[in-house]
Amino acid sequence: MKIVHAIDDPNIIETFFEKTNIKLNILISYHYLAGNAYKLTNQYRDMIELLYLDSGAFSAEKQSVKINVSEYRRYIRRYGHKFDVVFNLDDDFNNPYHNFNNQAYLEENLPEGAKRPAPVIHDPQDPYGEFEVYADQGYELIAIGSNKQISDDVFDKIKENYPRIRLHMFGNLNRKILIKHKPYSADSASWAHTAGLGVVSYFDPEENKEQKLYIGERETPKGLTHINKFPKKEEFINMLDQQLGYDYDDLLLDYNAKRSVNLYFFQQLEDYINSQ
Repeated sequence: MKIVHAIDDPNIIETFFEKTNIKLNILISYHYLAGNAYKLTNQYRDMIELLYLDSGAFSAEKQSVKINVSEYRRYIRRYGHKFDVVFNLDDDFNNPYHNFNNQAYLEENLPEGAKRPAPVIHDPQDPYGEFEVYADQGYELIAIGSNKQISDDVFDKIKENYPRIRLHMFGNLNRKILIKHKPYSADSASWAHTAGLGVVSYFDPEENKEQKLYIGERETPKGLTHINKFPKKEEFINMLDQQLGYDYDDLLLDYNAKRSVNLYFFQQLEDYINSQ
């Protein structure tokens, strides 16, 4: 199982790699690709393990932006080979037929060597049926849309009937689901969102669980522990120094330090899930 980090600014890749020598799995949305494409596909590519290109339909909808399917098709025909996976433009989260048409349009008369987009399922009534349609067309990887939750029964049915098809989960790092079903990959931007709120995650090696720590001077948000009241603060600070080369002041003053701590946590979480 691979945790893929959704980003909108690729510069954190270089920062994290220089600190840890760890290659991250990265997802970038087409919506955020302008100005970042060269860094991802060339400048930082040796610092990246898997590189996914999402259409960005979910991000675009939240910002009331429309992605042009013809423009997206032109891009993936020309540059899709630079990514390990390219996803369909699934810009209607309630109309699987519309997304199926987009899939067909993107694949129509694909040039030799061009990347075939991976489909994304959204059918709330029959997610397995939609999955089956694409599976029977020979897709090697199929994604579940970030706005859809599927039952354990559907996961089990997919694994039983299509064990060789890789499954990607958009915007979902539900620990129970990942440990129980172990999809091929899952992505999230929570590593950056929580850092922006002054929160870092620490993987407690003794208890094999996540500790969410608040770094800041304001009142500690409900449900979190301020780092200065964390019983294992010394162990956490030692981890910062030994694994990332940071100290407590770095967390207070450097946004990228908090983001790097969260990225490191998710690398540990990935290792833990795969060990179960």
